[in-house]
Amino acid sequence: MTPSPAEGATQRPFADLAQHLIALRRAARLPQRVLAAAANVSRGAVQRAESGTAAPTPAVLDAYLRACRAGEADQARARRLRTRGRTAQRDKLHELKAPAPDFITTKRDLALALAELYERAGAPSLNDARLRKQLPRTTAWRIVNRKGLPASAEQLVTFLTVCGISRPAAQHPYLDAYHHVIAQRGTRPAPPRVARRIGRFRLETEGPAEQQVFPGLAAALARIISPDELEEVLVLAARQWAGRKAHRNGTAVPDSITATNLIGHGIALGPDDVIFTAGTNDRGVNLIAPTGDGGTTLYQINSLRGRPGPPPALSGVRAPTPPPRPAPVARAS
Repeated sequence: MTPSPAEGATQRPFADLAQHLIALRRAARLPQRVLAAAANVSRGAVQRAESGTAAPTPAVLDAYLRACRAGEADQARARRLRTRGRTAQRDKLHELKAPAPDFITTKRDLALALAELYERAGAPSLNDARLRKQLPRTTAWRIVNRKGLPASAEQLVTFLTVCGISRPAAQHPYLDAYHHVIAQRGTRPAPPRVARRIGRFRLETEGPAEQQVFPGLAAALARIISPDELEEVLVLAARQWAGRKAHRNGTAVPDSITATNLIGHGIALGPDDVIFTAGTNDRGVNLIAPTGDGGTTLYQINSLRGRPGPPPALSGVRAPTPPPRPAPVARAS
């Protein structure tokens, strides 16, 4: 079955270039082996260039043309045919419908126009070390894939030069479009700033149990709610804290939160202070809070999981007041 012309063009996108190179070699009366030696390339590179299925590298093409002593017109035609073959081989132009430079108004239009220039130029290599200073490889990749725009007008000029647009008159419309798009981007309103407020609470550490005192927070709550409601809030907060701690440690939520004897001495606690303690076992005091009558309530958070019977009841008997301390003896002068 004879392939159609369209299928042949797809299978051999560089057929016109191959015919042109073969004609130049025959005009120079050079066999492939002799031409490969004169061009200092392998014979396989010469055969691939004349096959029409793959594009010779720019270095191989230049060496081939020099060995054949091709004129300027033949060299320009060979490079043009190579570019045309690369464009047909990549087959991306049908996806890019960019407006003319004078009609570019948005970032998308400019990105399409630059990508189209790159494809029409035969997708030239952007890995040249001489270009990396003016146009980094990452920036070039973003331009080619329509992920971004040049960061400056100098990068745009470098990109246009690589794509074969080197005359200032031809670059001018793209520079105008670039400045127009950048100016539009600069006038966009800035996003609103997030207002963050930081509350200041005094943090103190007392005693070997590392008691953390939050008088400011307790005072604020005491001004808003009643003592009974404050006590309920503290119990709920302690219960949630214990649940999170138990979940983090892989155990169940504590079975009970109980209040111990009401005492009014032995703890340096103000009327608006709340103390959270870090106990070492389930018999320690986890939370200390003042009561409305001037006393102090000690809360224990006990894990009774796995123990038989209900949790032991605590007596509500008030602790006895200790005897007063003797006054210090004054030193003799």
